[in-house]
Amino acid sequence: MKRLLSMAVLSIFLLASCSSKNEEAKSEKNHIPSQNEVSFSHNGQDFKIIPFYEEILDYTGYVKENPSESNPGAYVEKVLDPIKEKSAMDYLTLDYPFNSSTEIDQLEDNTIKLLQNQDQINELIKEALIKSSELLPGGDKNIYVMPLRPEDNFVIEKMEGVFGVVYNDNAIFIQLDTSFSEKLLKYTVAHEYHHTINIQINRDMAYHTVLDSIITEGKADSFAGIVYPEISAPWTESLPDETEELVLEELSEYADSTSIKIYNDFFKGKSSKGIPLWTNYKIGYQITQSYIEHNPEMPISKWTSLLTKDLLQDSEYNNLLQ
Repeated sequence: MKRLLSMAVLSIFLLASCSSKNEEAKSEKNHIPSQNEVSFSHNGQDFKIIPFYEEILDYTGYVKENPSESNPGAYVEKVLDPIKEKSAMDYLTLDYPFNSSTEIDQLEDNTIKLLQNQDQINELIKEALIKSSELLPGGDKNIYVMPLRPEDNFVIEKMEGVFGVVYNDNAIFIQLDTSFSEKLLKYTVAHEYHHTINIQINRDMAYHTVLDSIITEGKADSFAGIVYPEISAPWTESLPDETEELVLEELSEYADSTSIKIYNDFFKGKSSKGIPLWTNYKIGYQITQSYIEHNPEMPISKWTSLLTKDLLQDSEYNNLLQ
């Protein structure tokens, strides 16, 4: 009888405990702050950090309430169209990194957590922008921040939950998983900031050929490494000598190509040719670092403005010009 009574008491305790935890989780979920747009100026440059957390929550809420309707259609209406309107980039399409999600509940939970953490996120971004602009001034910048899709496992596992992309000389998009690395967020902002300056200076020549695009990534990583010398990005690890030889041979053949497919072979890797993942970053970084080592007094703004052939000419990789 005592044993039965003890078990009953234990069951009641466990139920109460679970109920309490559920109430805490529910309370935390219900405490959703409003998203905040942050504007600030530094040394004559104006910056805006523009979030899209509430747009994602509008999307997830709509899909949950209307499961029979088009998920991608809801994403376009609730997320992509507002992005296009706020950024004035009408050419954006329902394509990576702007995709609908199949993991609606997880995306909603992640978005709420990021929204609750938005002040810290904004401070990290602001720090990186200030540090970057002090070393390399430029025009005004808008930074658009939104949650990463839960199914983007590559970014979560290989890039520590941080994804960045630039579409023009004043717009940076940052996508975050709740597991994001603070260090890599700052590094990524610096990397993408450099892209905007490079595009501002060199325009289409920054990405004209496969080799131009590779050097553009190398410049951005070299710059981010100067801004944050204590942070190492996994995609800047040196290529082994034998692999580098194969890569340079392949790059010599396709340096002047304008094919996105060929460029993606260097980005995604092509095992049949011995090209590893992130070769574009790795070899681009090695080439740019070689130039900087040969020209240690050269200002950042100067090597940023250099066209590919001029940067290669004064590096140990000048045979790529032959």
